[in-house]
Amino acid sequence: MNSPILPIDSTLNERVHAALQQWHQPDAAGCALEHFYLVQNARQNGARDLRRAANEVLHGALQQMENSYKQDADILRQRFADLLPAQVVANKHNVVEGALYKKQRVAIERLSQVLHDMEMSARTSRSAELAARLEAPTYQQLFGVTDHLDRLAERLLAPEPPWIISVEGMGGIGKTALAHALCRRLIDEGLVGWGNVEELGWVTARQTIFNGGGALKNVDRPALTVDALVNGLLGQLLPQAAGAGRSAEERLQQLQQRLKERPHLIVIDNLETVTDVHSLLSTLRQLANPTKFLLTTRHSLFSELDVFHYGVPELSEKDALALVRIEAEWRNLPLLAWASDDDLHPIYATVGGNPLALRLVVGQTLMHPLHAVLDDLTAARGQTIENMYTHIYRHAWDNLDEAARRVLVMMPLVTENGGALDYLANMSGLEPGDLRHVLERLVTLNLVDRRGDLREYRYTIHGLTRAFLQQQVVRWGA
Repeated sequence: MNSPILPIDSTLNERVHAALQQWHQPDAAGCALEHFYLVQNARQNGARDLRRAANEVLHGALQQMENSYKQDADILRQRFADLLPAQVVANKHNVVEGALYKKQRVAIERLSQVLHDMEMSARTSRSAELAARLEAPTYQQLFGVTDHLDRLAERLLAPEPPWIISVEGMGGIGKTALAHALCRRLIDEGLVGWGNVEELGWVTARQTIFNGGGALKNVDRPALTVDALVNGLLGQLLPQAAGAGRSAEERLQQLQQRLKERPHLIVIDNLETVTDVHSLLSTLRQLANPTKFLLTTRHSLFSELDVFHYGVPELSEKDALALVRIEAEWRNLPLLAWASDDDLHPIYATVGGNPLALRLVVGQTLMHPLHAVLDDLTAARGQTIENMYTHIYRHAWDNLDEAARRVLVMMPLVTENGGALDYLANMSGLEPGDLRHVLERLVTLNLVDRRGDLREYRYTIHGLTRAFLQQQVVRWGA
């Protein structure tokens, strides 16, 4: 059971005293310091049980304590490790027995301080080690994510299914940023790295990075295959075993053994670049339980019944405008940062709540007036705008068949409230059954939004997709 390190007070002193008294007790007697990361780490690294692990930690703390308080360390070692009677220890230190107990109490308080400092140092180092495995953050501040973080954390920390959670949404919506913020929160709160979830791994398949100025930068990284996934995780979780000359099957078995023995949280970012998604999911199922996997993908994996689907929605207008203002402030654009909601509303009306597109608008106003930037977005003019659309849509567009492209290009004729299936069937000329299949595909790719209730679904698109369809697909060949 995970719990935060106790402050230095009477409770911690009592636990340290209890741990000293347990020095020679049977294995089943429990461990007063089981919540310490140092103790759990010693247990994982070879100690036969928690009580012996605690003894290792106490022994190390007493050795450290000798540097400043040798007599105190000697008293505790003689009383609890050597099991010498109080009178014998008092004679060794030339004090009466009553005075010895006072010295022992002070020594325990000092040992508690040493243990506390050792624990905090170990946890800080551990947190830094885990954080170094994450992708570099692409954000400085996030908006509208608190509820998402709470819900995902609840799912990931629960010791039961689902074992695979898919964070889904269109390009630029903030899937990677959400996964990164979630991992940072779990690390900072001590919920990952020790206790219930002992390890964290992060593997990405991203091959391009889009910055706020509109540039696409290639990343020197191969597409994520099963072998690349296994090697990447072994390098983080078992670095001494990585590249040890074993076969691919042996490496997979070694990783499986590790992930089955202890609960881990593994993030696989940007899953849409994987050629065979189903093949990878098959491997993840072998590795999961008690380990959990968090995927980020543009695809909605609704056909995978054991995958929990978490769709990332657009930012609300309030959060979108807050993002615009903070981005403008960081870029030293005071007119944009201090603009009224009415002045900024056209940004939201044009691109909706897509964080990447919002950041692009702010970045472009360094060089062009706001109205010109929005006009360019609507008319898909300029290399920067084409880069953004390519980053967000091109991969999905290229994988659509003729029927899906025909329905998608038709969607700008549908109002924001959406159109029912019969209405869309009349517009497209497709039979309702065929159209239902096409819409399922488009919803899966997060190109079409499905709204409504159990009685009726309505289908629509948001402003950024609308602008893309009205102009950019002409360049690519509709």
